[in-house]
Parts: sequence; structure tokens; C-alpha cells
Amino acid sequence: MRMAPLFQICCAVISVFLNTVLTYLILAKSPKKLGVYKYLMCYISLFEIFYSCWDMMTEPIVHSYKAAFVVLRDYNGSVFNREASFVLVCVYCGLFGVSMAIFGVHFIYRYGAVNKAFSEKFLPGKWVYMLFVIPLWYGAWWAILCYIYFHFTDETDVYMTETIQEHYQIPIEDSSYICVYFQPPGADGLPHPDPRIFFSIGCMWYMIISSMFSVFYFGTRCYWEIRKTISQSSTVSITTKNLQSQLFHALVVQTFIPLVLMYIPIGILFFFPMVIWELPFTTEFVGYTIALYPAIDPLPNMIIIKCYRHAIVDFFMCLFGQKKRVEAQQSVNTVDAASGSNGPRSVTRFV
Repeated sequence: MRMAPLFQICCAVISVFLNTVLTYLILAKSPKKLGVYKYLMCYISLFEIFYSCWDMMTEPIVHSYKAAFVVLRDYNGSVFNREASFVLVCVYCGLFGVSMAIFGVHFIYRYGAVNKAFSEKFLPGKWVYMLFVIPLWYGAWWAILCYIYFHFTDETDVYMTETIQEHYQIPIEDSSYICVYFQPPGADGLPHPDPRIFFSIGCMWYMIISSMFSVFYFGTRCYWEIRKTISQSSTVSITTKNLQSQLFHALVVQTFIPLVLMYIPIGILFFFPMVIWELPFTTEFVGYTIALYPAIDPLPNMIIIKCYRHAIVDFFMCLFGQKKRVEAQQSVNTVDAASGSNGPRSVTRFV
């Protein structure tokens, strides 16, 4: 087994476990003040479970070569033939588009939660549920572009045969892939930009840039709104302030995860083949970072948000018998108090 499938399987298992735990915590342990945000968080966690399972099933390989890059699947021994495997890869790429949109709508909602004027103007009533639809639209758009413009051909088979065989020992006839071939050779034998490819990649750049803009623009505005909210001690309860602060800190950490694991790798993958700049390193790492993202994305919420962190700590203390010890100690203290005992008493609290 190659390292990539093994790594993807490990990431998928971790992602499914952590996101399942987080979904339970969101549904069972969330404060009532979360409102619709609770469902958005569940939506993201369930998507990441599905994304990880699809990644494990598809086992994509991301590879860049001169003026092209491919997202490749070795279908030898698979129940899916070459064309069906191509559809799997297109859906996988569409799920990446969903993840791009989710980053943006996450921050848009968070800003609307702290700025009522923005929420009432742009997300009134049930319009807030449009934030659940936008990622699906981005995903469908991305997948359709891949299916229409990036289908493998005899020409791409010839172009990619040697490099795929050299790097992965996969015969081209055993591989199914999307191929973004920016500048195929013309009749004169020289590379010429393919306007259809540049159009489709332009659409994808739009999706990436709109996602990044939403993250940084609304993230910055959210930061200042929360600071203003926290400073208004006379009108805002301490509980609300603490919750808003925890949610924002979790969101800040979650900004750096996609920045490092998603935005930067995909930017490298899109840019360098576009200008026919051969990279001195393999771009297979892009597949690794994308697989890693849903495995670690739940951690900020589980660690930073207090009610979830306490629930996890309580579980482990109960698992190791600490809760019974605490309950027994509190029971003894209660009996001592009722009997008027003046002996030393201690109440153990666990966080």
C-alpha cells in the first residue's frame, strides 16, 4: 500500500471520529444562545465526515507536470471503471468547492450574529438558511466545470503517461483523472493557452478569492464587533460575552487551518502550471493537506469552546472513575454537614 492511501485512511478515520464527537457535543451540550449557529456547525461537521469518506474511497493523487496538473485515481482492482472513476474524482473536486464556500459563509454568519443591523438587512428570517445552500452551489459549479472541461483525452494520456509512470508506477490505462492542461501545443508545436481551460480556472479562482475575501473581511469586522460588544458591560451579560469570545477565538484558529492546508496549496497548484513553471518538488503534498484538513478542523471548537471542553473532560474523568470519587466525597460532606460535624471538609470540583 502506498503512503498516500494509508495517510488518507488514517485522516478519514480520525475525521469521522472527531466530527462525530463534535456533532454530539453541538446537539447535546451547546448553550441555547447559539441558535441557528448550532445547525451550521452540525452542517459543517457532517460535511467533513462525508468529505473524508469520499476522499478515502477516491484515493486521489494530485500531480503537477509542466503546463498541466491532474487529480488522479488508480482504478486498477476497483469496482469502478475509468469513466465512473472520473466521476468520483469530479465529485471529490466539487466537495473541495463546497469546503471553500463553507469557510466564507461561516464567517458571514458569525458577523451577522454580532451585528444585528447586518443580519436584519442581509439575513432576515429564513434567508439565513441561504448560507446552507451557497456551499452546495459552489460544489456543483466546481464539479460541473471539472466534468465539462477537464476530461482526460488521448492527448492528455500521451502528455501525462511518462510522468505518472515515473512518479507513481501507474500505467496510464489504469488511471482516471481530471487534467487541467493550460497550454497544449498548437499546429506549430509551440504551447498555446487554451481559453476554455483559463475560463474554467478563472471561475475556480473566483470561488477561492470570494471565500478568502469573506474569511478575512468578515473575520476582521467580526473581531471589532466582538471587542465593542465585550466593552459594553452594562448591556451585555458576562455569559454572552464569554461565549462570543470563545466562538471567535475558535474561528480565528479555524482560519489558519484552511489557509495553510487549503488556500496556499491549491494556489500553488493552480498558478505554476499556468505559467509553465516546473516546480522543484512534487505537488502530491496537496492531496495530503486536503485529507488532513477535516481531521484537525474540529479540534478548535472542541478545545476552545468551554461547554464542549468541559463535557470532554467530564467524560474522561468519569471513564477513569474520578466522577464517582467526587460524588462520593460530596455525599460524605453532605452527611457531615447534616450531622453537624466540625471535622475538616473538602469539596473536590472538576472542570
